[in-house]
Amino acid sequence: MPGIGVPKGALYMALALVVLVFALAISARVFGFGAFAEPTGTPLLSRSLTFTDAVDGGILVHDADTRTLATTLKPGTGGFVRGALRALTRKRRLASIGPAVPFQLTRFDDGRLVLVDPATKATVSISSFGPTQIAVFDSLLVVGRTSGVAAAAPAPIVSPIN
Repeated sequence: MPGIGVPKGALYMALALVVLVFALAISARVFGFGAFAEPTGTPLLSRSLTFTDAVDGGILVHDADTRTLATTLKPGTGGFVRGALRALTRKRRLASIGPAVPFQLTRFDDGRLVLVDPATKATVSISSFGPTQIAVFDSLLVVGRTSGVAAAAPAPIVSPIN
């Protein structure tokens, strides 16, 4: 019984299809269309923040514009904040970028909450992680502010995340 062979034309067509799919996926990622397109929205509230390690293991959160302490995340709390910062600061370390450039936390009119590292262009979409994490980062937009639009908004309490 002779072996069943696959015609060469069909193999070439299958290879061309695979190459086309990969090319489209890569171009969508590079050029930001399709599932990788960043939604556009109008920023409602934005704040430049710096995060530094405290001696006791906490995190000091400073408003980069006023250079004032906004809040302190006590040791063992703010697990999601720590994780998001760890991901962003890792990219900074790999690019040999120091902590001089503050992070930008922005709330958009379409409901998105995004933490951006302007130094590396890396972003973390906080809105994707649920209401508890959104509340923690939302509080960072307003906590410790003494003037402006955000000062009028009540500041939620930063709760521990374990």
